[in-house]
Amino acid sequence: MEKNNFKQTIKFIGIILVVAIIIAIAVFKVIKYEVEGEKNMPFQLGKIIVISSASSSADQELVVEEGQEVEKYIWNERVIQTNDVYVYIDKNQNYKEEQLIKNIRIENIRFMKNVNLGKIQVYMPSSEDGALYQYVNDYLVNSTLTYRGAEKDNKKNLEIGNQGGCVYFSLANMELPNYKSNVDTEIEQGAFILEKMGLNEEDLKFKVAFDLVIEVKDKSYKGTVVLDLPVENVVGVKETHTEIIDFSNVIFKR
Repeated sequence: MEKNNFKQTIKFIGIILVVAIIIAIAVFKVIKYEVEGEKNMPFQLGKIIVISSASSSADQELVVEEGQEVEKYIWNERVIQTNDVYVYIDKNQNYKEEQLIKNIRIENIRFMKNVNLGKIQVYMPSSEDGALYQYVNDYLVNSTLTYRGAEKDNKKNLEIGNQGGCVYFSLANMELPNYKSNVDTEIEQGAFILEKMGLNEEDLKFKVAFDLVIEVKDKSYKGTVVLDLPVENVVGVKETHTEIIDFSNVIFKR
């Protein structure tokens, strides 16, 4: 009888050990997935290029009430500090199944640190001929920016090549003070004007995060990208560039 009880105890302990090992393996896999995310996606984040600059134009929105005296300036320029973001999606050559991009989405845009001066707004490319961006309400991104998969990139139609391509958007500081001057004979285009306005890097810095969603036929993958903008040392030059290729901190999950 004691022998049978001993055998039953050993069997019970064995079952407990097997169950514990199975649970441990499952927990390990969950933790590993949380830390590493998807390791073999059909498409992947290739690089991000950011170009920071500024644009200026004569302020056409000045409102003068009847009888009000207004100081006259040779230059009364509306100034916008711009940060154009180019997100490149590459096909994973190691992925064995055939897949096509259905949609690429930029969503859940949030500011982890706001500018000290002005207000940042997000814009999609203009559908009209001419400049890539028109900083007007028609092209504001309110919540989600979606690029549809197509034969090739077409930024004006918000389309990306279904075998990989680039999506575009711009983060613009829309509430900087006007630049007013009676001295300058001309104004150089670009971010030179920021220095003339007496602005510095700390006035303009902000941190933005957004979710990048890669959607294929029957799956979607989401990762969070964080950018510190503008690109360093933009004040006093025409524009500054940066290219990001290290995405070890961007974890994609289904």
